[in-house]
Amino acid sequence: MVHISSFLREIRPYAFAEIDRVREELRKSGVDVIDFGVGDPTSPTPEVVREACKRAVDLRARSGYPSYEGSPEFREAVARWFERRFGVRLNPEEEVTATIGSKQAIFLFPLAYVDPGDVVLIPDPGYPPYTSGAKARMAKCFYLPLEEENSFFPDLSEIPPGVAERAKILWINYPNNPTTKIATKDFLKEAVDFCIDNDVILASDEAYSELYYDSKPPSVLNVDGSWEVSFVFNSLSKRSSMTGYRVGFAAASRELLEPFKRVQTQTHSGVANFIQDASIAALSDESHVDRLRDEYRAKRDMLVSTLKEIGMASVYSEGTFYVWAKAPEGHDSLSLSSLLLRDAYINTVPGKALSQESSAGDLFVRFALVPSLEQTEEACKRLREVQLHS
Repeated sequence: MVHISSFLREIRPYAFAEIDRVREELRKSGVDVIDFGVGDPTSPTPEVVREACKRAVDLRARSGYPSYEGSPEFREAVARWFERRFGVRLNPEEEVTATIGSKQAIFLFPLAYVDPGDVVLIPDPGYPPYTSGAKARMAKCFYLPLEEENSFFPDLSEIPPGVAERAKILWINYPNNPTTKIATKDFLKEAVDFCIDNDVILASDEAYSELYYDSKPPSVLNVDGSWEVSFVFNSLSKRSSMTGYRVGFAAASRELLEPFKRVQTQTHSGVANFIQDASIAALSDESHVDRLRDEYRAKRDMLVSTLKEIGMASVYSEGTFYVWAKAPEGHDSLSLSSLLLRDAYINTVPGKALSQESSAGDLFVRFALVPSLEQTEEACKRLREVQLHS
């Protein structure tokens, strides 16, 4: 008999893997499913990125293993972009490292800073690797509900003193997946102050920083005092439709970043140089990002309007490319997702599948705006025919 580790026994099945399975079963049976489930962009990777990648494959024919921390050119491109976008200067030699996307980096992060029995503070609902990475390190997870009543910010005042004393990492994620909330400067300052007061690392997942519709989201590094405790993760996946390229970066002070860089040398052999070259082209071009935002905005406006029209209790879509919709009376997230899949062949993610411990997501479903504009139009037609109320 194969022995399964305690880590795998503790971890719930990855929510999106199960969603993929159900969707594919329906498709195999001939059903035309419109998939708002997993947040994987279907828009083509921009031509400027693809062309740079093609050239780089030949230029890098003899490049061998890449640098663990990324090429100097890539780190310089990240620093230039960060200064243009956030007005924050990073030293590319000491304060930036390349990552294989965000997921692996987030999962590995606790290896650098957390010992078994330490506490990791995690938003709930939230990105599953915050939890799985902590549990792989045998840390204690303390979940912070993202309640509608608190504008989808964690209530840091509710963290017991004994928990704060044992905490090593506080995860935040804004613009937030799944609630779509954009952080205020006041909240970010509160989080920074909490981490300074309690000697906690503030790990800020900013993978959706470029997907917004009105005001530009800030980075935690825009906040006074943040440099002392803050660690930023970002990715090219959503900004430039580069999910398949698996490339991102982390930024922090030299003191904070160095332990994580040591973990990276033990766990992978770096991001391929030709992918880093493609990423430099992506970071140097904002026109494709503007076009993507316009595309998502058109789909968001259409879907939000329809969801309100058919009687959803409330609908949120401040940032990211998600819509976070509250089920009408008589439904919870599971029953509503099942109804939409059964009666409209529309795949969504129930908020309960994104939650670990709290009930904060139990009344919400998440739509990822990845189908085409034409598919979104068709989905809106189907939604108008669904009977939400018995």
